[in-house]
Amino acid sequence: MTSQAAQHQQLRAAQKPAESRDRALRLLAQTHSRRYLDDCLRVLQSKAVIATLDARHRQPLREKCRYYYDHPSRDKAGLLRESITRLLVHIAHPVDADLYQRGLATYCRQPVDDVAQNLRAAALAGLAAADPPLACRYAAKFIGESDTSVFNCEPAMTAIAVLVQADQRLPIYQFLLRGGEAMAQSGRGELVGRALESLGADFPPPLYAELMARYQALDQPPVSLGIINWVVEQRVSALYERLETLILGTRAPELRRF
Repeated sequence: MTSQAAQHQQLRAAQKPAESRDRALRLLAQTHSRRYLDDCLRVLQSKAVIATLDARHRQPLREKCRYYYDHPSRDKAGLLRESITRLLVHIAHPVDADLYQRGLATYCRQPVDDVAQNLRAAALAGLAAADPPLACRYAAKFIGESDTSVFNCEPAMTAIAVLVQADQRLPIYQFLLRGGEAMAQSGRGELVGRALESLGADFPPPLYAELMARYQALDQPPVSLGIINWVVEQRVSALYERLETLILGTRAPELRRF
């Protein structure tokens, strides 16, 4: 049997995408070396190789992902599971919904703060394709969760996308009423801005005017941009005067230029 070191050399020497794919999957199935795993996943995620992945290549990915769910101490930050999940999401086989649900339930505390937000975001994207109603329920849970990342606002940003795709926007409005201000004040203004621009064309202007009054007071450019985008894109002329007041009253010069 060829050693893992030799297989790794063969992987690095591969020239064609299909050859790289097959060698990466073979080594991935056999190794627990982080160095080899990272190289296998890097190859599989490359543009040329990922385009060749389909349902025939699910099994080694699925088995490796399940292994790390069963042995989370070997993947403490969830990064391996996140990478493998993204590959499974690309393949988009509905049978993998059970793995996505395990991902949605995964939190990795290091030592206190959670670092598995991107894993949950990837799993939510996968579940949205496999089981949209169930994905919407998880999305409603994640949109206001305190474990939302301060770096990229995940998985809440993916949650908004899932709810918009399913045209289930009421949880977004509820978030803005109950938790949006706290999120913006804790460095997650981008999430609040995305929520404010995602309420849809049929959202009542009088209710949106109430949100404008509430969030204008924060005077955060990412939040204000969400308001501007919604009013302009939906052409809500009844709110143009309020919008002008928001723009002229901001302390952020870049927002006035915009």
